[in-house]
Amino acid sequence: MRLWIKLWCTTVALLAVASGLMAQEATATKERDTGPKKIVITYRCVPAKRPDFRQYLLKAGVARFEKWKKDSVLEDFRILFNRVTDDATWDAMAVLSLHDYADIDRWRDIEAVAPGGLNEEGLALATPVITYSMDLVWHGSSNPPTPRGKTVFFLIPYDYYPHTVEEYIKYVNAYVVPQIDGWMKAGILADYGIYLNRYPTSRPWKVLFVLEYKDTLSFGARERTIGQVRAVLKENPDWKSLNDTKLNMRVEKETVVADELLPLP
Repeated sequence: MRLWIKLWCTTVALLAVASGLMAQEATATKERDTGPKKIVITYRCVPAKRPDFRQYLLKAGVARFEKWKKDSVLEDFRILFNRVTDDATWDAMAVLSLHDYADIDRWRDIEAVAPGGLNEEGLALATPVITYSMDLVWHGSSNPPTPRGKTVFFLIPYDYYPHTVEEYIKYVNAYVVPQIDGWMKAGILADYGIYLNRYPTSRPWKVLFVLEYKDTLSFGARERTIGQVRAVLKENPDWKSLNDTKLNMRVEKETVVADELLPLP
């Protein structure tokens, strides 16, 4: 009887996992049924202009995006600024969300007169480098929500060549999401989003992880928490097998630690 109960519990658990993976794959498919509703723009400036560009974004830049949000051009936005000067990455990044894909026409009209959303003053300080059309396939937030302003952003771009996007989605569902769930339960993450590049040909990366840590101490606990969560997950042979072969699935690109720029009071 005990053996039967154990087998029954194991079967129920496996069915629950399978059901969760199927639900996530359905979500990914639905997200990609229409045009991409997320836009990621990277900006570069010379080191001497970094302080001025940061002040411009704080004073005028964020306000411009806020107005477009109030006008329903954008559903939401985040303006992130790299903590350090790094010629291998970017100085600032805008992560934009549209209500519907049809709103891309309104953003096109803005781009026609304000490249990357910057006015003449902003364009004198920095250059929009690359614009990515993205799908937000995985997302989660802490409960209760973490107040903005003290969080730390860690951005990880990946490439998954030569695998297909379908293979990568299954990999994230089975290998990555269980880890992030563990980080969320450990209380170090405020929010996360995993974005897939809709048009990745010849682009620097195909996937962007946007991990928002609750504060500096939470970000400092990142490596310790990763180790603790993985130690538990390695008890699952299927997850361990994926962990042992993950280097065959993706290539990690240059990471960035950034802060969100909020409107000045």
